[in-house]
Amino acid sequence: MRSATKPMPVGVENFKKLRENYAFVDKTYFIRDLIDKHSDITLITRPRRFGKTLTMSMLKYFFTPENAEENRRLFAGLAIERTGEKYMAEQGTRPVISLSLKDAAMGDFSSTIEIFGRIIGNLYDEHKYLMKDNHLEDWQQEHFKSIVSCNASIATIATSLKQLMIYMTQYWKKTPMLLLDEYDAPIIAAWSNNYYRECIDFMRILLTSALKTNDYLDFAVLTGVTRVSKESIFSGLNNIDVCGVLSNNYADALGFTQDEVDALLTA
Repeated sequence: MRSATKPMPVGVENFKKLRENYAFVDKTYFIRDLIDKHSDITLITRPRRFGKTLTMSMLKYFFTPENAEENRRLFAGLAIERTGEKYMAEQGTRPVISLSLKDAAMGDFSSTIEIFGRIIGNLYDEHKYLMKDNHLEDWQQEHFKSIVSCNASIATIATSLKQLMIYMTQYWKKTPMLLLDEYDAPIIAAWSNNYYRECIDFMRILLTSALKTNDYLDFAVLTGVTRVSKESIFSGLNNIDVCGVLSNNYADALGFTQDEVDALLTA
């Protein structure tokens, strides 16, 4: 537990920024638990303001091999470091695809696809190092450029996550993990704005192509407010572990326990 003399991190969703500037409640034991018992796909559902985005940021900073040495200091003295070298040896060892859909909640389907194109384009641009040194074939280079420039078709956008996994596996010689935050934000918006069926059809392709029988995926962690259980966007995903507020798995990984609140207020 960090001293509460530092400012409270209201609305801070970046793990590095929080660790360096704000009061901090140590939740890094979640990393240990995830290493020990993660499923191929873990879906964690919590209400808003439970720290879902911050938790995903923490996972990215821990696992990504990019800036691994610099990121390691963010975990100095925390629970994950105290668990021993077995777990810290996992730091910086997994390529990470980190994506949030919280800004994809639009008023109509056309706008949703447009914003998806921009979000995926920014994601590809974040990994533009993949285009260097002939790691991609000519057609893959053209595909990559079409995504970054937001000129891709709906079908291309819908399969873009899996394709990025392929590119990253070729580059890193390891399969990446996927962190998908607020996966249900566009679906909830679609329900409220009467384009639900179109959105569900698109999301089904996006998620099943990335998550179902994908040899280019290590494992995935998804967060959201709810599970869309009546639709088939998760059809065939028998390896998904749904961890809601009533689940014992990762029960205290998000949000604060009473002991944590008491310690934060009295530190």
